[in-house]
Amino acid sequence: MNENRHKNADHFEIGIDEVPSPIDLRNPDDALQWANEVNLKRPWRYEIFDYYLQEILQHAPIGNVLELGAGPGFLAKHLLQHCPNIEYTAFDFSSAMHELSKSKLTTSELKRTEYLLGDFKQPNWTERFQQNSSQQQFDVIIMHQALHELRHKYYATAFHSAVKTLMREQTLYFVCDHIFAPDAQQNNQLYMSVEEHLKAFKTAGISDAEFIQNFKGLAVFKAQR
Repeated sequence: MNENRHKNADHFEIGIDEVPSPIDLRNPDDALQWANEVNLKRPWRYEIFDYYLQEILQHAPIGNVLELGAGPGFLAKHLLQHCPNIEYTAFDFSSAMHELSKSKLTTSELKRTEYLLGDFKQPNWTERFQQNSSQQQFDVIIMHQALHELRHKYYATAFHSAVKTLMREQTLYFVCDHIFAPDAQQNNQLYMSVEEHLKAFKTAGISDAEFIQNFKGLAVFKAQR
């Protein structure tokens, strides 16, 4: 059996061939390389960051924000800097990424930030919040450019179902990722079309989901329970 196949039927389907990652983001050198290149490749990411910012200022200016797959902290820095009353939880499987993120924040911003190490590809990953986090549900949840790190689109529905347990009734859930489209990504095992994204939300029981905009191949979705 392919070593990239998950074998735990409670969370992932046996027999799904995952798309291997070309980089190990837990490796400090790989993490730093990714961080140094990501905004050069897609500087328009900050347009999306500003969209999240305005939504938070309007709907949850003193809320608890969770970022899944938080990476090197570019979004955390942007939101903490401009939303002085939010509390932030950064969830990532890479301690190297957490260290890069911490280095960007001021002392006061760090006081409002909690770093949680965990892997959303593992079964029952949301239990990390009950065991190690001061917060179990959030006002805003963001997953920016990380959904494809599930390494197969098949897993998106189960992932959204798990995220739903971290949502309150009025929680805003934002997902931004590369999309499968003629002018975007071409791997339809790793990336989803807009329609496939919306279907995954609906199948997961998150019926109030909408496509916001395609930012040059990065599609943004907004959902509520």
